[in-house]
Amino acid sequence: MRKSIFDIAIIAIFTGIVFAVEQVLAFIPNVQLTVFLLILYTRLLGGRKTFFIALLHTIMDNIYNGTLLAHMVIPMAMAWSFIPLTLSTIFKRFKSSFSLTIFAFVFGFVYGIIFIPFSVYTYGYEPWAYFMADVPFEFMMAISGALSVALLYQPVYLLLKEELDHYHLLEAKRYIR
Repeated sequence: MRKSIFDIAIIAIFTGIVFAVEQVLAFIPNVQLTVFLLILYTRLLGGRKTFFIALLHTIMDNIYNGTLLAHMVIPMAMAWSFIPLTLSTIFKRFKSSFSLTIFAFVFGFVYGIIFIPFSVYTYGYEPWAYFMADVPFEFMMAISGALSVALLYQPVYLLLKEELDHYHLLEAKRYIR
């Protein structure tokens, strides 16, 4: 029981951090630390807990911004969930700062591409025109994610790993170097 209470607390705290940091940086289009934080959390807590953090963050973000609409929530939930799902399965060997930086850069484009079918269906946009108009924003998100992972991942990972390990809150030892 003690473990599950700590798990719920960690998920709540880390979700709050993701949400707060994204809102603080919301005035700069597609510049945020969400990619970095979800990558960090996946490596520290595992895919399952980070998946819940991604979903809770998506719901909170859309409620706060007044965009609790299917064509916004579904692609956003899919995109943010992509990080823990892929990093805990097909990319589980991506543990170095370099490989995670490349992952973060590519994710900037994946995030934007996931929205295309929903925008095409909802607004009737031409897919190629929408993609071309969105490329500068995807590029900004890719650079933002890659830079934040390159600069912050290693020091923050080591700091949080030490703290979480001290309280025995890590899901599995396999995520620790």
